[in-house]
Amino acid sequence: MVLDKVVNEKEVTITNRGMITIPAAFRKIFNLKDGDKVLIIEDEGTLKIIPIKDPETLRLNSYNTEEMKKEMNKSRKEELEREI
Repeated sequence: MVLDKVVNEKEVTITNRGMITIPAAFRKIFNLKDGDKVLIIEDEGTLKIIPIKDPETLRLNSYNTEEMKKEMNKSRKEELEREI
């Protein structure tokens, strides 16, 4: 995790049932409401909480094929530049 990218942090407590509460500030930023689902991923020793959006919202906000190709090529170019 790149620490200079950490913008906001909150400490939470794990209950005896293994539950945590997502702080209100984060729920507001990510528009999380009661009943919404999140995905928890372990990534190199860190836990990430990722909101799961409904399929229609994902479809409306996703890249089309050409945009995806453009973003992939941009990412490859940036990666090659870092290796030089």
